[in-house]
Amino acid sequence: MALSLLSIPVELFIEIVSTALFEHPRPSDVLSVGKLFLEVGQRILHTHIRFQTLDQLTLFAEGRTRLACCPRTLTVTLAGGTAGFDVFLHLAGVLRRCRDVLIGAASRDEPPPPVPLDMLSLCLHSHIQNPNLQHIYDALVMANPKTFVWNGPDPDHHFSTAVSTRAGSRRTCTVLILIVPTAAFYLFRAIRTWTRIVHITITSVSFPSDELGLHGPLAHDMPLLPVIPTLRTLSLGQATLLPPGSVAAMICLPGQDSLELVRLVDAYSESIWGSRIRRRDVERAAIALTKGAPEDIVVKVRRLVRCEAKTERIMGGDRVEGLQVLE
Repeated sequence: MALSLLSIPVELFIEIVSTALFEHPRPSDVLSVGKLFLEVGQRILHTHIRFQTLDQLTLFAEGRTRLACCPRTLTVTLAGGTAGFDVFLHLAGVLRRCRDVLIGAASRDEPPPPVPLDMLSLCLHSHIQNPNLQHIYDALVMANPKTFVWNGPDPDHHFSTAVSTRAGSRRTCTVLILIVPTAAFYLFRAIRTWTRIVHITITSVSFPSDELGLHGPLAHDMPLLPVIPTLRTLSLGQATLLPPGSVAAMICLPGQDSLELVRLVDAYSESIWGSRIRRRDVERAAIALTKGAPEDIVVKVRRLVRCEAKTERIMGGDRVEGLQVLE
């Protein structure tokens, strides 16, 4: 006897529809099979929203149909990392549409709440000439994720930085831009507004360094982030112009008790032609900042901070072949 899809367990039906939606080149065809496929399929798509092109991002932002539910995850993965100057303007539109689901439950007199996401994941570049980098802050403050990831689309053997004109690795030299200094300024400003954040992973970031620039350098004694009671892990990879003192200042903040790990992978206090940050660099900075017993702060730094080397240069730079953990 033939088995009808409508007679199988609900969990199995949801799994079948989910697989069909994410494997089919035209998910709308799956939604068109029938009313039940439409109802279940929309909830699946709206629970885990994924964008792989700028057109998808734009069309969704311009949509007027109310979402079936508030999303739990939002992922933007642009091929090659290419992003137009307005990508975060469109991301703001996406989050605004997601936020509309919450407005009905909130008081009309209160401002709309940010979208509570389990994960917000970005895989795209920013551009140093982009005049609209303010949109990064405008978009990200409309979210309130537990996990935030901003990675580059490049293979592990590429070292992409925002300030170098040439980045070398074991296999290649290439010109790449990911999170440029001004973008980093707006990104970390937005992170400060998140009240649910638990895990942060950011790669290929260059921090502000121009003394005459609009947003100035990251001061050596300025905490990288304030105390965020929910934050447990912070991972920075391929970071340049990151003062060890800003990491130390964050760790030394009163009330910084929930933090469990600060992971620095191929992190540099200057350019990639200089030395990678070692844990002892953070220790020395922490001792200089604290007025209490230096032994206590050193113990805390050693417990929280892990510095690693991952990408090696063909020649020159800080070579640490065969050594992964940098103490």
